[in-house]
Amino acid sequence: MRLSYRTGPPRPPHRQPGSPHQPPRPPHRQLRRVLCVLAAAGVLLTGCSSPPSFGRDAGTLVIGAEGEIPVLDPQRLSGTVGLRIVDALFDPLIREDLGTKSDRAPQLRPALARSWKVSPDALTYTFTLREGVTFSDGTRFDADAVKTNFDRVMDKKSPVYDATAAGNMTFLTRWIKNVRVQDPHTVVLGLTQPYAGLPRMLTDRRMSLISPTALRTRDPDDIGLHPVGTGPFTQQGADHGKRVELKRNDGYWGGTPKAPAIIVESVSDPTTLAIAAQTGEVDAILSAGAQQVQQLAGQGTMTVQYPEPANQYFLRLNTRTAPTDNSTFRQALNYAVDREALATLTRGQITASTGPLPRGNEAYQDRTADGQPRYTHDPALAKELIARSGVRTPVKLRLLAPDSGPGFSQATEVMSLIQQDLKAVGVTLDVQYMEFASLVAEEGGGYKDGVHGSFNGWTTGADAADFLERMFSGSLHPPNGVNRGWYRSATVDGLLDAARAELSEPKRMELYREAGDTIADDAPWVFLYQDRLPRLLSRKVDGVGPAASVYIDYTTIHRT
Repeated sequence: MRLSYRTGPPRPPHRQPGSPHQPPRPPHRQLRRVLCVLAAAGVLLTGCSSPPSFGRDAGTLVIGAEGEIPVLDPQRLSGTVGLRIVDALFDPLIREDLGTKSDRAPQLRPALARSWKVSPDALTYTFTLREGVTFSDGTRFDADAVKTNFDRVMDKKSPVYDATAAGNMTFLTRWIKNVRVQDPHTVVLGLTQPYAGLPRMLTDRRMSLISPTALRTRDPDDIGLHPVGTGPFTQQGADHGKRVELKRNDGYWGGTPKAPAIIVESVSDPTTLAIAAQTGEVDAILSAGAQQVQQLAGQGTMTVQYPEPANQYFLRLNTRTAPTDNSTFRQALNYAVDREALATLTRGQITASTGPLPRGNEAYQDRTADGQPRYTHDPALAKELIARSGVRTPVKLRLLAPDSGPGFSQATEVMSLIQQDLKAVGVTLDVQYMEFASLVAEEGGGYKDGVHGSFNGWTTGADAADFLERMFSGSLHPPNGVNRGWYRSATVDGLLDAARAELSEPKRMELYREAGDTIADDAPWVFLYQDRLPRLLSRKVDGVGPAASVYIDYTTIHRT
């Protein structure tokens, strides 16, 4: 069966099944249904002499997304699937160097800001903007455009203010006192307190800049349906949630991208995605699971790349409902988990994590005592700590978990092992599985009473030291942030305040490490593992740099 990729205008609005005058099922949906049948039967296609052409241009690159594609409004987004696509459509003020291999956070490089400088007291940042740049709707990029974007997430009196976006961006905007246009190509950020790490914060794809014309003329809920940025690609068409078609921006300020077009197709079932990659329908899987690597890396059609970006996978716990409000009980859960068994399950694709700072984070340092990790697999000690906590066993915890999604191809198997480990110490897990996007929506407002936590992972900003602030600050509880387990520690908040204002980088990193040590002792998460997050790339794909990042450079990736 051939897949015909359409490159014309967007499809008409999606009709619910059974609605009158429903159009025929598009060819790519027919193929997805066939692949799902093959996947359900456990079939992996082999022996294909050459992949079919699918009716696409030879240069069109197809990326398989591991989950549903969200609405592409960067300032409202969270989650790697959406932010990766946003990265092709928009630009932030500052980017990272994704072409150079690194074992820590990649070096910063200019983007829409061609240079920046900080005052001696770290209270004022001055950005000199790139000239001659336009948004894809023809609007000029300048200092007013930057200010309009900040107004959207900071100024309640502004006509473009969006409360949803503002809540999502609090991790950044709470440090910004004012945004001032100095001249058409210079913008100045005044801070409420010294913040030496601000430039890396501005690489966050959620701070990508949107056309001010779009912000002024479109309904807030429509911004992400018609994304308008300055990025290397523009949106050519979309079947929302399922598929996005991108066209090269030939006038891109950073140089003409090498790929003429990119299609991002949502294939949430990992086996179906593997089949699509093997048969040539998909050129790249940017967060491949262990089973996909095993199936495809040795078949001769795909290569595997291990960027090993900073990330964390964990059980985030609800610290304000019993019994997970008890720090001694939470420590016991950490000792109960056998992380080496999880590594075996994933064929070595993960490494154990026993604290909040991941490898690759700019503040990471091996803080193990006597060569031993903080939390070993010690069921006897786990039982002792549970007894000391006063929590009576058997006890049942209700957790949410994804059944698939980016980085979660083996989520149900991981949770099954964790259930066995915890059952051995008298703790029963009642796991409610759901689609990844639904999980994010369910936990987005913070855990409700009666929900003890969820299995999740995080990559966005995990390479920056202030990752700890985003995840654990007492002032970033929902709706002002993503500290969804309601953790709060006066000690940690004090260390984060001190680190933020410290101009000496070595001293600043040590303060973050001290905060990390305290968080590890408090155990607001069951720290599980760090995924190597391999990429599977067709042998026809080139231009993907080796930097330790979940992102790729869209100006260089292409089919050969």
